[in-house]
Amino acid sequence: MNPITKAIALEMLPSSEILSTQDLLKRSQKSDYIVRLLWNALPYSHYGYGIYHAARLAKLLKLPAISVIEFGVAGGNGLVAMEEHAKVIQKLTKVKIQIYGFDTGQGMTPPADYRDMPYRFAPGNYKMDIPKLRARLKKAKLVLGDIKDTAASFFETYKPAPIGFASFDMDYYSSTMHAFRLFADGLNDDFFLPRIQCYFDDIIGHEISSYNDFVGELAAIRDFNHASQHVKVAESRVFRKYAVNFEWYHQFYVMHRFTHKLYNTYISSAKPSSLALTKKKKKKKK
Repeated sequence: MNPITKAIALEMLPSSEILSTQDLLKRSQKSDYIVRLLWNALPYSHYGYGIYHAARLAKLLKLPAISVIEFGVAGGNGLVAMEEHAKVIQKLTKVKIQIYGFDTGQGMTPPADYRDMPYRFAPGNYKMDIPKLRARLKKAKLVLGDIKDTAASFFETYKPAPIGFASFDMDYYSSTMHAFRLFADGLNDDFFLPRIQCYFDDIIGHEISSYNDFVGELAAIRDFNHASQHVKVAESRVFRKYAVNFEWYHQFYVMHRFTHKLYNTYISSAKPSSLALTKKKKKKKK
């Protein structure tokens, strides 16, 4: 990271300058890729962030490849963006990236009960044009069908590299709970990184949405954590240290697989000499 982009990323700027700085980063091809992500200066910056840090963890753990997943593809703009970010991140990290997109292909299914927020979402919403999307995709694989069926057979069918990032955008409580089956306690460690970056699309919204801990994705997170002993989904606290603030900062969680064989592998750069007492400088004689 060069000094200019580091300063932009770390220094507090007056609110009047935030939009102009973001615009500058959108237009600047030479600015640091990670800085542009953190400033929301690239399309689907949150996907780039999640994929990058998954690949970075894999590299630290000496793993050659990862998988990233989008639960809820709809028209496919997000999956196309995943491919674009993966291409950049593969070059930066030398970690290979597999991409999977889960969707019914036919739009949303009927809601199961009030937790699916039928006042906000309706059957048939967000239908996919499958041939059109397939023509746009270069490497991502579509996993089509009801999530309660496709999640159950995913590992046997696709044998993916360890999952490192997942975007949850299935809107419904019931669908999100079915997606969580893919991450259940006790599954083979080889299918997961020990800590998985997770983005939840439907936890911040407007008054009509009225998202809360008892419906939708937030309720699914709560109930998954309650039912799972060794796998927990916790809010990412990384963004609290940044001077800027974007909506997606509050939509990132980390899934911790506490009994994963690599969970306790040391990856920090800190050494025994870190934070050692500095030597007192000798005064120069006049």
